[in-house]
Parts: sequence; C-alpha cells; structure tokens
Amino acid sequence: MGNIKFNIKNLSLYLPKKIVKNSQLDKKFNLKKNTLFNLTGIKQRKVCLDNENTESIAIKAALKCIKNYKKKINITHLITVTNTPSVYFPSIGHYVLSGIQKYLISRPFNIPLNCGCSGYVDALILAHKFICNNKKSKILIITSDTYSKFILPSDKSILPLFGDGASASIIEYDKKGWLLENEFSESIPNTEDNLIFKDNNGKKIISMKGPELVNFAIKDVIPMLSKLIKKEKHLTIFSHQASKIVLNLIKKETLKINKDIKIPLSYENTGNLVSSSIPLLIKNHFELFKKSKKIVISGFGVGLTHSYIKLKK
Repeated sequence: MGNIKFNIKNLSLYLPKKIVKNSQLDKKFNLKKNTLFNLTGIKQRKVCLDNENTESIAIKAALKCIKNYKKKINITHLITVTNTPSVYFPSIGHYVLSGIQKYLISRPFNIPLNCGCSGYVDALILAHKFICNNKKSKILIITSDTYSKFILPSDKSILPLFGDGASASIIEYDKKGWLLENEFSESIPNTEDNLIFKDNNGKKIISMKGPELVNFAIKDVIPMLSKLIKKEKHLTIFSHQASKIVLNLIKKETLKINKDIKIPLSYENTGNLVSSSIPLLIKNHFELFKKSKKIVISGFGVGLTHSYIKLKK
C-alpha cells in the first residue's frame, strides 16, 4: 500500500437547521409514542429547508472548512460525493468550485463520484493515491446528500431513517499521520434495485428494500469487517451509521471476533446521513480518532457496494 502517511487536517460539517422529531412522524403515521425510537434508535433528523439542496449545502460545508484558513490555499484535487444531485449535470463539484474559488490559489482537478454510503471511503482511497504520487497534494473531499427531498412523504419504512447533511475534509501528507495498511472495495452484482433513485411517474423517488440491505450487511459487510479486525488490539471501527438494526448486528458479530475493539456511534440526532455519515461520526469522536492506534473506516450501501480502509499510526 506504500509507506506514505496522510491525515484529515480539517473537517467541517453542515447540518440543516430544520428538525423533524419522532413526535411529528408518530402523529403523521399514527404510531404509538417511542415506536420509531425503539425501531431505529433515532430521536430526530436534520432535513433541508425548501430553498436548500445538495449543491447549496455542499458549498456551505466547503466554505466552513476553507474559511478556517487565514489566507488562500492551494487545493490540488476536489473530490465530490453524492447520489442525490438536484441537476443531472454538471456535477456538484462545479457548484462547489464556483462557491469557493475566490479562496483558492488555483483551480483544482475536479473529480465527481456518484456514490452513496461508501463514497467517503472511496474518496479517501483516491486521496491517498494522489498523495502517494505527490506529497504536495492537498485534497478537498466534499460529501452531500439530501434524501429527504426524494422520499415519498407516505413511505414510513424509510422516511424516518434518513437526514440531510454535507461535509468537507482536507486530506494531506502528514509524516505523523496514518499509514494505509489495507483497502478493499466491492460491488455486488444484480442488486441495483435494492436501494435506488430513479424517475417514477415524473418524480425522482428513492426506494429501498430494507430486508435486502440487512441481508447485505450479514452476508458481505460483517464477514469483511471480521476479517480486517481479527487478532488486532486497540482498534476502532468508524462505520457508516446505517441503522440501529445493522449497527447492532455489526457490534454483536465483531465483538465475538475481537472483544478489544471500539465502535463509536453518532446517528440518534441526525438520522442516516448517507455519504456524510462517516465524516459526522469522525467529527463527533475526533479525540478517539486521533488517539486510536489502528482504525478501520467502513462504508456500505448503494450499489450494493462496501468499501474499507485499515489505517495504523
């Protein structure tokens, strides 16, 4: 994997101000109190206002990150991740670039990824390769998804699961940073309809087959995680925050393999943020991220695709 170390040097999140609480959905779907929390572990979700979209919140996250620097910076690569763009093309990267260009020294290589919950890991794998090729590379990764805008209001099976959000990360060479020990990515054939965003009677709609996603976690995600963590000590798993059911399965099965691991969580106040799920988790547990000696970052979802990187200090 090479011996070039890298690190997340800056990480910013943008979460919409609008909150949808369980009590609102309980009333909407005629459910008993605490039904949704008991099923999902989610108390509330952050969702976009009517005048916000995937592109606009991506720009907001990028500006929060870029403005942490006191002068213009030289971003060499811009990697953007979403599967809920408001327009088919150009990519959200073009909108982000227009929003932040005045803060940049030059115009970066713009790389759009049409990915879901594995997208942040895929972007980190790419960023590492660029840094291995040139230590002076400075990569800005943007994730942004707005599932709430594309789920039918009557779909009580998935509407309570998802929130909206965006993240911005700057990835650089760091001699005291993380060494990439292992990476893995795989897409499962003939699973495209299990989680899909497509036109339906003139509307762009997201639909999901929940049992198939759980089965995917059991058959593919957990075995791969178990393989990566076996016999490791002082290891932390930063996993995509898919759902209470999936995360409980991951915790139960991986602890059978390795009782020494840590598995932080961060979804009860936001819901599943898709591509921004892992950045939010890292941001909310940044001290644990920095202090860990070994970590596995695991993303899985749309495709069905699962991606992993195993890092060590």
